[in-house]
Amino acid sequence: MEITNAIRVGGQRKDAGIWHEKDKEYFKEYQAPIMEKMHGGHWTNINSTITFYGPMLYFIIRALGCEKVLEIGAAKGYTGRYMAHAIKDNAARYGMKDNIYYGIDIVSTEWLSAQMFKEDLPAKIINMDSKKLNPQTFEGIKFDLIFQDGAHDTEHVLHELDVLYPQLKGQGRGYWIFHDCYGPAEEGFQELKKMIEKGKYKFEYVRLLSVYGIAILRKTEGEDPGKKYWYLK
Repeated sequence: MEITNAIRVGGQRKDAGIWHEKDKEYFKEYQAPIMEKMHGGHWTNINSTITFYGPMLYFIIRALGCEKVLEIGAAKGYTGRYMAHAIKDNAARYGMKDNIYYGIDIVSTEWLSAQMFKEDLPAKIINMDSKKLNPQTFEGIKFDLIFQDGAHDTEHVLHELDVLYPQLKGQGRGYWIFHDCYGPAEEGFQELKKMIEKGKYKFEYVRLLSVYGIAILRKTEGEDPGKKYWYLK
């Protein structure tokens, strides 16, 4: 059986080798075969943002079996492509329906929508400033995972949390991924820590001290603290 590195573009299988000229130079200098295979076919330069968070989110979304995810600050879709593929692959693996990757930004949204469409990805890209988010924006949707990487000022960060926290799944099933917690959004994360301590938000979290940092928060609201997930019988 021949195994090829290919993806579907417009319903057709297409070679998923490295397309971007800068990426060809990158992998020639820094050999990383597995990473190169994963990045094959991507329309965005691997160094357009933090290199490893896209693949990391792909595997987190797969491991959690997510159906609905949101990215705040989709930009050129470096991370979004990994997230959308994970959502699509979950649907294929588990027979899920209506799996969707949502992305919001104020730039490049039509362009990104076109790229997602070419790869038959279940994506909805919305052009909006996240400060305009309100409970009706995603009314009726419960997210498995939200990746926060838009404007990094504290006003945006806290507004996004305030509006979207109720729409993140509870009972330990919802995850909020906070980018740049040791970087430009650090002040916002410090405020979030205070709110968690005061009980406004029910999260447990870990921060990874890598480049600008990333925090993984799990929403524990409604979770039975005594529940056991491993049974011997």
